[in-house]
Amino acid sequence: MTALPLLRGCRQAIAIAAKPDLAKEIAGAAARGRFAAAARMALTAARSPDLGAEKIISRKYRYVWLCVPKVASRSIMAALQGSAPDNEIFTGKSAVELFALRPEARDYYSFAFVRNPYTRALSFYSDLHFAHRRYAEAAACRRKKEHAARFFKRFYGLAETGSFDDFCRWLSTPWASDAVADRHFLSQYLQIRLDGGRRPDFVGRFEHLDADFARVAGQLGLPVPALPLLHTMAGWRTTPAALQAARAAMSPHLTERNKALLRTRYAHDFDLGDWSRPDSGPL
Repeated sequence: MTALPLLRGCRQAIAIAAKPDLAKEIAGAAARGRFAAAARMALTAARSPDLGAEKIISRKYRYVWLCVPKVASRSIMAALQGSAPDNEIFTGKSAVELFALRPEARDYYSFAFVRNPYTRALSFYSDLHFAHRRYAEAAACRRKKEHAARFFKRFYGLAETGSFDDFCRWLSTPWASDAVADRHFLSQYLQIRLDGGRRPDFVGRFEHLDADFARVAGQLGLPVPALPLLHTMAGWRTTPAALQAARAAMSPHLTERNKALLRTRYAHDFDLGDWSRPDSGPL
């Protein structure tokens, strides 16, 4: 064995040992002779929480924006870059790592946007599964198809052909916990947590994103027009009829069982956005 695979194996072993619930399941699978399953489990267990979603620092306007995937992030990024093209964009860095690199930014105005966990989970499920099927049928999308296939392989128990019911059940397993989660289903409160555990100065909501983004733009003096519509159904900008149609489309998926699973999985996020109130619907 060469040094690099040996080092990688040691790192994986350390990561897995720090997650005893996952290590126990891996050992059980191996003891039963399910070596392929144990190998997939180990691949997932060696992961760390993916806190590296994009972040933007603007020295001109003195702000820090923390991206949360599936919360109109492409639209927000396009608007911010349009206002100051010399902004610094960071990828692969947590907020703590970001401030270690740019300590002066600790005094900047920080903001982020979050989304109801029901619709965020459904949005990610739709993208993941619909895109996977679409790419599988299109020869021209080979790279995207391979990327989608690799995503399914990274997480033990995540089925390529699963229903949303299956997806909600999987999210409630250790193999989809925040200890190993990808940024697209990692709890939002972790993605916007700053050094010292503090929250950003402002946390807006997807459900009234136009108004909340305008509030931030006014606070900072940003010359930003309305947010562009990029890679989104623009759930924050709909007519009453469109909103009613969206609710009707979601209701078969957001069963009481699925909502209960998501409320447990994302309990901290529900508190973060005050979605725990009885009158707080999915849209």
